[in-house]
Amino acid sequence: MASRPIRWIATIERDACAVEVIKHFHMKALIVCHAGAELGLGHLVRSLVIARALHYELGADVQLLIQGNSVERDDLAEFEHLFIGLEDNLDSEVLKQTQCNDVQIIVFDVHPRLIPENMEFLLTALRQRGCKVVGVDSLVNYRSNLDLIFIPSFHFVPSKDLTGTAPILFGWDCFLLNVKYPSIERKSGKQVLILAGGADATGLGKSLPTLLNDELPAGTKLSWVTGPYAQQPVWPASQKITMVNHQSPSGLDDLMRAANYAVTVYGVSFYELLYYGVPTVVFSPYGNKDDAELAEISAEGVALVASDEADAVVKLKELMADDKLMASLAERARQRMSVLGGHKFAQAASVLVG
Repeated sequence: MASRPIRWIATIERDACAVEVIKHFHMKALIVCHAGAELGLGHLVRSLVIARALHYELGADVQLLIQGNSVERDDLAEFEHLFIGLEDNLDSEVLKQTQCNDVQIIVFDVHPRLIPENMEFLLTALRQRGCKVVGVDSLVNYRSNLDLIFIPSFHFVPSKDLTGTAPILFGWDCFLLNVKYPSIERKSGKQVLILAGGADATGLGKSLPTLLNDELPAGTKLSWVTGPYAQQPVWPASQKITMVNHQSPSGLDDLMRAANYAVTVYGVSFYELLYYGVPTVVFSPYGNKDDAELAEISAEGVALVASDEADAVVKLKELMADDKLMASLAERARQRMSVLGGHKFAQAASVLVG
């Protein structure tokens, strides 16, 4: 990646306003995350949002270290990156990359099940080398060994025994969304977008297409997205609606902008749908781990919350028949997601490295 001058000025577009940003230093950043067939793409997508914010707003040279299954993405190709296997030692590779590349700030967006056993030692070693260390989402319990915790959510309740003094940032303006277009006003129609997750870990593709085909009105045009780690969906033998499978698209922006309605599993893409103002039905197929967030989403009136995939189809059918409800959801969602988290992350990183 080409070197940039110590002090430079760039003009960026943010909320349709030109903002002049002055970079006072040359930052080198390492972002560590997970991705894979059983892990999905959420951590990688958020990491790419951070990478772009650090690079374009602060002029940082950014590298990504990704543990898990290799995947090709156009936005990933913009940055130097390295994939290592799940069986490889993440700790030693982080220390190696940090030392070889003279990193000033390191960001961890790691899967909670794959946090290294000696994470405390790793974080301590990095800070002793002079690195500023940021934990995204899953490293809250390591607050004493971090310089900043960034929660890409509106919902955070610290445990009573949480120690440490690292600042914790969270809120509706902290979502790390991979979006590239302005939000637009929504109209009713027949276009329905279905997002089952990058890995479809619960196998929704086996049964949900048939439920949708049986219940949705004739003339519906359904776009199903199959993630890079997901199995192919099973189409019903006889289709009364139009069903198109989109295989591992490099981005979802165009599909989201074209959609009149959406059904999605709870995750990062749900908030991208809210940003675009798509009237959405959301549910979590992952037990009760998302109950608190979904309860608040329902109370905010930004989306319809379903209990499972069958309930999601029922709620989608009701939504498609209620233009007033559709308009209300779209407007509330756009209002809530009017500020993007990448900009806030870049501001926090600038203060941190100083």
